[in-house]
Amino acid sequence: MKKFKFDKRTVKMLCAGTALIGVLFMNSISFAVDAPQLQTSHTEQFVEWQKLSDEEKENTIIPNLYAGTVDEEALENYEKKAISYNLKALTRNISEDWYDALVGNASYNQPKYNLNTDVNVKVKNQGGTNECWAFSTVTMLETNLALLKGAEKTFSPRHMDYSTIRTFTDGQNPYGFNREAGTGGLAIFGLAYLTNGKGAVLEEQMPFEDNGNRISLKDLDKPVDTIATETVVLPILMKEYAGDGTVTYTNGGVGDNKHIYSASEVTEIRNMIKDHIVKYGAVSAVTAGNQAQFYSNKSNAFKSKAYFCNSNSYVRDHAVTIVGWDDSYSRDNFTGAAKPKNNGAYICLNTYGTENFDKGYIYISYEDALIESMLYGIVSTSDVDYDKLYQYNLMGDNTAIGLDSSNEGYIASVYSRDASKKETLKYIGVSVPDSTALEIYVNPKGNSTIIKGLTKVATTDVLSPGYHRIDIPDIELTENNFAIVIKQKSNTGKFYFSVEASVPNSLYSTIKGNPNRCMYSLDGYNWFMLSEQSVSGFDMKNTDLCIKAFTDLGASNPSNPDNPSNPDNPSNPDNPSNPDNPSNPDNPSNPDNPSNPDNPSNPDNPDNPNPPSEKITISSSEYDIKSSKDIYKIQPNNTRVSDFKSKIKTNSKTITIKNTNGTTASDTDLVKTGMTMTLSDGSVYTLIVRGDITGDGRLQIIDFSKFIAHYMYGKEFTLKGNQLKAMDMNCNGNVDSIDLSQIVYLYMNT
Repeated sequence: MKKFKFDKRTVKMLCAGTALIGVLFMNSISFAVDAPQLQTSHTEQFVEWQKLSDEEKENTIIPNLYAGTVDEEALENYEKKAISYNLKALTRNISEDWYDALVGNASYNQPKYNLNTDVNVKVKNQGGTNECWAFSTVTMLETNLALLKGAEKTFSPRHMDYSTIRTFTDGQNPYGFNREAGTGGLAIFGLAYLTNGKGAVLEEQMPFEDNGNRISLKDLDKPVDTIATETVVLPILMKEYAGDGTVTYTNGGVGDNKHIYSASEVTEIRNMIKDHIVKYGAVSAVTAGNQAQFYSNKSNAFKSKAYFCNSNSYVRDHAVTIVGWDDSYSRDNFTGAAKPKNNGAYICLNTYGTENFDKGYIYISYEDALIESMLYGIVSTSDVDYDKLYQYNLMGDNTAIGLDSSNEGYIASVYSRDASKKETLKYIGVSVPDSTALEIYVNPKGNSTIIKGLTKVATTDVLSPGYHRIDIPDIELTENNFAIVIKQKSNTGKFYFSVEASVPNSLYSTIKGNPNRCMYSLDGYNWFMLSEQSVSGFDMKNTDLCIKAFTDLGASNPSNPDNPSNPDNPSNPDNPSNPDNPSNPDNPSNPDNPSNPDNPSNPDNPDNPNPPSEKITISSSEYDIKSSKDIYKIQPNNTRVSDFKSKIKTNSKTITIKNTNGTTASDTDLVKTGMTMTLSDGSVYTLIVRGDITGDGRLQIIDFSKFIAHYMYGKEFTLKGNQLKAMDMNCNGNVDSIDLSQIVYLYMNT
């Protein structure tokens, strides 16, 4: 496993000399700031992908960064328990009493099953598009609804495809992956779409078209019909082939993380896959579909009934949907370039209509190199039952980071809201990368994540890898900020948490993070910001946690313009997608609101939030520009006036920077707390340098001491005005223990 290490820093302060320093000395303040050594576990396929050139990476679909694995305890529990499923479809004529008895004693021993026995699985045709992954994902959704709710619905793969692309006729989609329409994708993109409030949309709202024509962003504005509330990353089986065709099954890990499965473990994992199909519907899978030599009909692959590839040298290039299996399907049916060692195959729905393959279906051998390498399922769904969705991981989760030295830890996200509105927190969504039990805490009145004093709202059993939306007792949100803290306790003996991370030269390279809003801890008291870390291989400023908050707006707000069917609708004035502006986070129409240039609240024109042409606009991807006309997040010690100006985007004809004494600063001057910036319309902004309490542009021991004195001692050390703002390291309007940990970290690194 490749380890990504944080720098370890220990800060011990013993200050003496002045009255102020003497106070600190008498109390012998000592801080230990040891950022845990986080690391990430990657699949062998991702490790190989990393070795490609940048050009090759851009032309190759990125494999999963981490795999759905299963720990030994889960396998043992699965083997011990009786697995029951819908036997009614197989034994329709028996009595209800006999059926109940069968279910109560059922073990997983059915040799053959097809979802079509129970529900109407629709055969569709993707035509010349590359939307196989979207078709597979909507089939998962449709069969889940049909099985669990008896609902016959048809959803739009085209809307899913276009909702996850980047470029439109009228701008770029800030939620889009680094891909364009018809260029292929993965089911994990579809699951992100089904959990981030953008889908699913009924087929009639955006019918299929056999093209990849560019459209307008406004064409995506369709009512959402159904969301996924629980998804699962099923255990995977990677294959290695001996010369005689014997297969060795692994978990896809590398080095110490590689596990070779026994024959009984392989059977149990396949039973988990089969069990999901019977209980929850179809499973999305991938294979190397463009390799004609492995089809049973070598002259015309589209007339084949069976497929088996025994080589790991081919990339995943086609998504199919597993709807059943046949343990006795003969190995002799595979008449392509290779023949499996044993009988048995999955029944897979293809996406080329009923006139191709076996009336739209194809049998793929259990031993196929890739068919069990990337498996996803949907467990539960819901209508749109909320008004607002707070989230940072609009693109789902694509990797996990954590520690091997502990089996438990904490993650937390802080969100901003409009405190003038009545709002109730109803559900918490979280993604987990392995078998993990959760405790969920909420701070409805601020951004503190210190575990003591928070409200515990839920405890879960051990959850499977995937996304889970958890019901909680209604909690009224009353302040501008609220926080969600989740304690994870893993069965694996390791503490890993899911993240949405930007990966250069990949489909994930467009991810924009939310600095200082996501954090982790081992004890619930000492917290570390993800965005403040330096982790090799990751752009941590563009890495977010996978925590979501679903809320209802109270009846006291009858004029609520929120569209619950599309909570991220750019026309929604209450969109929480700019949580870094607690003083006015929900007003994208305010021309003085800096609104991050990647502000998702206006995807039609993300670089110009909404200003009339005659007014001066200002924004920055580097700094946090508040509606109060304060500019935060300026780094101390090395930010010159010229550097600062280069990172400000404005249509102002002039930018004048002045010192605190009113003189004009030169381009080579250090930027200092209290300096002002004046634009051509006369608007004046105050510059706030992180930790620069003394106003000299630097973070030094005296600044550090003033912070400690303010934080820990009496009124005589209380700071106000710009000095207080310089202490607000994460720019959320408060000074607390999070700011303390950040100034310690920043001081030690400068």
